[in-house]
Amino acid sequence: MLRSLNIILLCLFLHISYSQTIANEGLIEMKFETKRQDDSAPTGNTEPNNNRWGDFEMKGEMFFKDGKSKMQIDMGFSNSEVYYDGDTKKTTTLFQMMGKKMGFYTTEEEVKKVMDANDSSNQFRFNPNNTDMMIEYLSDTKTIAGFACKKANIRYMNRKGEEMQQIVWYCPDFIVGERFRMSSFMRIASVPGMQKLKGFPMEYEMTRTNGMTINYVVTKVDLNKKVEDATFVIPSGYDIKPMSEFSRDGGRMFMGRGDN
Repeated sequence: MLRSLNIILLCLFLHISYSQTIANEGLIEMKFETKRQDDSAPTGNTEPNNNRWGDFEMKGEMFFKDGKSKMQIDMGFSNSEVYYDGDTKKTTTLFQMMGKKMGFYTTEEEVKKVMDANDSSNQFRFNPNNTDMMIEYLSDTKTIAGFACKKANIRYMNRKGEEMQQIVWYCPDFIVGERFRMSSFMRIASVPGMQKLKGFPMEYEMTRTNGMTINYVVTKVDLNKKVEDATFVIPSGYDIKPMSEFSRDGGRMFMGRGDN
């Protein structure tokens, strides 16, 4: 009897362990909101930021299929699109602003150099030489975009040797295939380990040292959507340059910020 019970429990465990979906095609919509609170005290994950924007909302749609992805971003006053090809490992970013169509492209190596440089110059960010980063999986649950999500606390040491903590809500039901380079996309949160969660990040909120609160939340997930191949064809009519040339010519202002 005891042996039979152990076998049943083992089978149940194996079923639960492998029931997570690895999504390779679909649509994920998300929303970023920022609120400026100059009189608020910094809490949670903080980092210096010279951005002087006030409150605004940014919406995004990410289409993905077979290692290719397209992120459409609407900031209200400007629009941008980010294309990634998992085969060539090339990222192309397009901007429409002030009546102009501009863009730049980067390779995987260039993206890594830029991110490493940003991290090394920011003492509030993760110290890559520290191995004490850990993820605490908590028992709290809530529904986000129709999915049952769980709470996690990412704890890590920054370059000043201070412990930082970031609460993230994630969905354990699915993750996005590795070929979509989601690890780099999730670094927009400036939180290490986001890509190591046992599921897809669905919501987080962080407050920067300048009092600006940033809230990210997924608003829609459609893993059954059939995405046309034409979605990933880069449109014509854009002046697309290498990233180094784009930045040198003053293109950073089209990126909405100049601090990172």
